[in-house]
Amino acid sequence: MNDDRFWELLSKQAFAEANEAELKELEESLPDHPDWKNIAETLLTLSHQSLPGEKNQEVEAAFEKHIERIRNTNIDFKETYSLDNSEPEIEFKNRSARKIRKWVLLFGAVSVVLVFSWIFGRNLYSSRLLQHKKSQLSQVTTKPGSKTQIQLPDGSNVWLNANSNLTYDKDFGKELREVNLTGEAFFDVVKDAAHPFIIHTKVIDVKVLGTEFNVRAYPNDAYTETSLIRGSVEVTIKNRPNEKHYLKPNEKVSVANNILNETMQKTAKSIPFILMQPLTYYHADSTVIETSWVQNKLIFQENETFSEVALKLERWYGVHISFANEEVAQIRPFGSFTNETISQALDALGESFKFNYKISGTNIIITK
Repeated sequence: MNDDRFWELLSKQAFAEANEAELKELEESLPDHPDWKNIAETLLTLSHQSLPGEKNQEVEAAFEKHIERIRNTNIDFKETYSLDNSEPEIEFKNRSARKIRKWVLLFGAVSVVLVFSWIFGRNLYSSRLLQHKKSQLSQVTTKPGSKTQIQLPDGSNVWLNANSNLTYDKDFGKELREVNLTGEAFFDVVKDAAHPFIIHTKVIDVKVLGTEFNVRAYPNDAYTETSLIRGSVEVTIKNRPNEKHYLKPNEKVSVANNILNETMQKTAKSIPFILMQPLTYYHADSTVIETSWVQNKLIFQENETFSEVALKLERWYGVHISFANEEVAQIRPFGSFTNETISQALDALGESFKFNYKISGTNIIITK
């Protein structure tokens, strides 16, 4: 059944003009069309309501408003005027005035239902459009304790660190080269001056043409960090669009993750929100620490507390670490690990920095 047939049967039902076969046809069509069913039920309810005996200004206004529309229908009518109140009265051939007033009410109800259906339809369309847009996204996710490498459609290579998520449009590279990152990734971007490569994180946006760089954007870290190996990058802070930071090779910029929170800024003025620094190198073999994970090396130095190091260990090994007391959490261990297990790594650190630990499954408690 098409729309025209539905409205034809609905109008016949409303005016009690439908025969048994037509009523059955209408009834059988409704389960497959929820929008038709809602309209039919609304109008059926209204059609069984009696009109009030006294005049209702809103009803009268609606009635007068639709007189012109009725003239354009096939209903033949003429206007006469009462000598008592000079108000127009309508005489309809083959229909009582009361029935026509009910028709007008139904007409108004249809208008209301159609408006709500249109609004609902727009919302449904928007929802489906959003779902369609999400379905057009490609997503790469790594779990704690795992890493992966992918090549984007433009030929750029991305190494995704543990517990990270990267999304990009399936049409990536045709007009735009944009990705969204949560976690950490190393990018080797193919140069394309006509299509800048942009990485969106919660705190910053990083724009490049062709370069090698690392972005660490874990939500539970203190800073979101961009480290440049080769080329040049432009870093923009989300709530400071006019403030841009340009990096040269062997430089990094660290932006506090709470920089978007104005209340936190006022209560923690001693904390630097933006740091421009050179890259750090491991003293033993001159490995760049910021990108050492790409070479399967976990390196940390004495400028990090044990609680900060624990976050890296958790991602690297897929475990959860807690501290028995704050004193041990403030220890500043340092070391370099590649193929060691979590037990071997903690044994080595514990021997040098005098702490103990207990492992239960994937849960680890550090004690003094």
